[in-house]
Amino acid sequence: MQTATDVYRVLDGIAPFSDAAHWDAVGIQVGDPSRSVEVVGVCHEVTATVVAEAVAAGVDVLVAYHPVLFAPTQSFVAGPTPTGRALALATAGITLIVTHTAFDVAADGTADALAISLGLGDVEPFGFVERAADQPAPAIGRIGIVDEQPLAQFAERVGDRLQSPAIRVAGSRAGLVARVAVVPGSGSDFVPAAIGAQADVLVTGDVSHHRAVSAVDQGLAVIDAGHIPTERPGMVALRAALETALGADLVDLTTVEADPWA
Repeated sequence: MQTATDVYRVLDGIAPFSDAAHWDAVGIQVGDPSRSVEVVGVCHEVTATVVAEAVAAGVDVLVAYHPVLFAPTQSFVAGPTPTGRALALATAGITLIVTHTAFDVAADGTADALAISLGLGDVEPFGFVERAADQPAPAIGRIGIVDEQPLAQFAERVGDRLQSPAIRVAGSRAGLVARVAVVPGSGSDFVPAAIGAQADVLVTGDVSHHRAVSAVDQGLAVIDAGHIPTERPGMVALRAALETALGADLVDLTTVEADPWA
């Protein structure tokens, strides 16, 4: 019978945890690595609904994209908080394994899935995550080509394909775009990298006013499609990769809505 550590090793084979950004919280976050496992679940984010459904389904190991614990904590108290949800998982005996930026940078991971969903061709990596000086830096973004078209037209494609409830567009709507950079989640730190890669537009989420102004000033259009919508294609890829690697169906909780803006 496999254990939570076995599932961890499978996930490490799909998206090596060592490739995650240095600031990230990945790996086993909650539970017993030696726990025997019969039922594996997968989710985008550990919400209260996800916890309740995982418990009801008898999940032993829950693989999550987003960490539930990110900041240091001094207490675990029941309630509608990240630590409360972590406590609920531990109380139910569920081991939580988080992949996050390890899956972003992985081959066929979140970044590749986002590029595919937007129909980019000739896709290449760009935007390298910070690593220790002696380690190679994997790319968290992708850049590729679409048929040249007005920014407004491409923005419609982004909104439709990512099922984003609202997108924000910075740049001339009539301006033409063909070279597209994408970063899943919160990717505005990679505006300089997208400019350096000669992108016409960057598609990502969580872009601040000042980052958008700076980008447009330097000739880069920005489409902010939202944090969660730019990650959704990756959740389909994560579920499929785990099912293939484990050779079993999973409890699929990736469709439980994680977007507070939806």
